[in-house]
Amino acid sequence: MMAFISVRNLSKDYKVYKSTGNTFLNLFKKRDYKVVHAVKNLSFDVKKGDIIGYIGPNGAGKSTTIKLLAGILYPDSGTCIVDEKSPWVDRKKYVKDIGVMFGQRSQLTWDLPVKDSY
Repeated sequence: MMAFISVRNLSKDYKVYKSTGNTFLNLFKKRDYKVVHAVKNLSFDVKKGDIIGYIGPNGAGKSTTIKLLAGILYPDSGTCIVDEKSPWVDRKKYVKDIGVMFGQRSQLTWDLPVKDSY
């Protein structure tokens, strides 16, 4: 069976600017930054009908990966095909068939099952 989701060498980097304290003076200076690798050379396949979990520690790139798969972010390199569509190339056709929700644990009611929180 062919993969429903196919991700190959997906990478996304962010520039994080260093703060030097005085924000007004920073307007007139060249700012220093460092590059943070949120997702680096990620590859995987998911078959249609599979149920998967995507876990990892804070800062591991989970949300960035989901945003890339949803077409919200453009990758720096790599490819992603979901149901024979590229999330960021075929965005209008693609978003008709997906749903993504981001939230914090504090936004969920602790005494309700997850499905009831939706």
